[in-house]
Amino acid sequence: MMKDYLITLSIGPVQGLIASARRTRDLWCGSWLLSEVSKAAALTLHCTHPGCLVFPCPNEPETELAPDDNPGDTANVANILRAELVLADDAAARALCAEAAEAARARLREIGEQVRQDKGMARWLRDEPLWSSQFDDLLEIFSAWVEIDPEQGAKAASERLGGVLAARKATRDFAPLTPPEGAGLPKSSLDGVLETVLQRGVHGDVRAARRLGLASANEQLDALGVIKRLAGDPEQFTPYSRIAADPWLRDVSKKTKSAFEDLKKAYEPLIKAQIATRARGNRGTYGDFPYDAQLLFDFRLDNQIEQLRDEARRQRSDEQLRADQGALGELRRTLESVTRRHGTPVPYAAILKADGDRMGKLLDAARSTEDSRMISRALHGFASGVAGIVRDYQGHAIYAGGDDVLALVPLDRAVDCAKALAEAFEQTMAPCARALASDDATRRAEISPTLSVGIGIGHLMEPLGALRQRADAAEKLAKDGMPGSSEERNALAIQLGIRSGGELRWRVRWDEPDKLGALDELVTHYRSGALTTRVAYDLRDGARRLNWLDDQPDAALHEGMRRAELLRVLDRTRTEQGQLAPEVSRALETHARALAWNLDLLADTLIIARWLSARTAAEVNP
Repeated sequence: MMKDYLITLSIGPVQGLIASARRTRDLWCGSWLLSEVSKAAALTLHCTHPGCLVFPCPNEPETELAPDDNPGDTANVANILRAELVLADDAAARALCAEAAEAARARLREIGEQVRQDKGMARWLRDEPLWSSQFDDLLEIFSAWVEIDPEQGAKAASERLGGVLAARKATRDFAPLTPPEGAGLPKSSLDGVLETVLQRGVHGDVRAARRLGLASANEQLDALGVIKRLAGDPEQFTPYSRIAADPWLRDVSKKTKSAFEDLKKAYEPLIKAQIATRARGNRGTYGDFPYDAQLLFDFRLDNQIEQLRDEARRQRSDEQLRADQGALGELRRTLESVTRRHGTPVPYAAILKADGDRMGKLLDAARSTEDSRMISRALHGFASGVAGIVRDYQGHAIYAGGDDVLALVPLDRAVDCAKALAEAFEQTMAPCARALASDDATRRAEISPTLSVGIGIGHLMEPLGALRQRADAAEKLAKDGMPGSSEERNALAIQLGIRSGGELRWRVRWDEPDKLGALDELVTHYRSGALTTRVAYDLRDGARRLNWLDDQPDAALHEGMRRAELLRVLDRTRTEQGQLAPEVSRALETHARALAWNLDLLADTLIIARWLSARTAAEVNP
């Protein structure tokens, strides 16, 4: 007798596939790999039992779940799969899950073999047994299934399925201990878990090291690390440095077109020399300056010139190295000419990370599998539009699967991009809440999803792991709120890491338009030159001098002293136009009053606003 079943698969590890990254290319490829193996498993479920998929629930499974050798604009498939189907018994469910898991592993092996054979790097990789052995246990795939009781229905089965999957994840399988292939070799620099598959001499070959994008002279990569560097088209991946330089490049292009063209002309020979890379992805968003832009930053340019100088000393007869040195020298001369007029680009950018709120409550409200599919289709619709929304703000979406978003965004567009994503998510998911709550307005409010967005801002010389962790912390702040606050979720949070030291945090709920407007107003004042960087630091110094007020019970004294300190700082502040304009002073006093005269918080808000407005490095130096 055939029975109705719910089955689920959880595919990972997310840490190994995505989070272990030293370059933005590693993040791109890791996200794509996780989506590709998840698609392979989902396609197997669909082909075996057409129409069974619940999560994901694409309109055209054969097309949308087909292998894609180049990361593009399509929505990622999340690593949690669910399906409802008719099976004979538990053994059939186990066999189907095993078949789907094997499809995921086969897809990963296929991508690995393409890299090993098609990229011309085979001679720089260690023997095939070591390479293959690292794929055997790379994926962690857990599966669970439950029979749907006809009397209790799919909703009760879904609740039981979650508990069974959690129990399965807590039950670890341990294989017999055997000596690993490659024992004694250096470990991968990405996570230190597996041994390197790189041959010893690869670091001494300039061309091979450049193709692999080795981050240092001693970087080691395991098989997964090599795939992250070589899979797909490297020019599809927009580097963090190109995102950071974007506000400055737009400014130069607008003000001095000839200087902008000179920069492009000087950069092109570095592409041919494989010193720099193109940035052609994201549907041509960066076509005006389609390069990685990292050598527009003087510290990166100086470092590259020094590296070539060392290589030339070791290989004196290499004519190509001398030509490369000449190309770098020409870029330096051009860049010095441009920066004398326009300043140097600000070396900061943003990683945006977002996650849906109340999704658990919405899913719990689903009364049937069709309700769950309705939610799944809505999530897929939102995810499919993320790349376009982020592109509208000169950013590049790295991952968009369901309600999870990861993207790189220029400083000056980050907050507007976050707003647009939050609005799109709420509008896309609102019909689901209306359908499940009917006319119960209170219930509809309880299950209506919103989007919490974290923006982590960091210097491009910071390790990528630190940048990503800052974005994670910002997202957590957006969802959990400030310490001691009960206002959770539905918020934007910004965490700024200043390279000279210090982490600043700022948060506002999406339903607090006045506070959002205050930040926008401060950014506008900075961009117009009506405010200077120095005022925020003077306010912070003043706040610290007034710390003694914390021991005073008189509230009027607190307000009066801090207001007087604010007015004193504003009176002494000078911009290029002279004294602060009266409307700017009044605006700052209004913001301070809204913050209960917390001058430290006002100073942090001003500093973050300054970073969001910056185009040149000088604008973020006090």
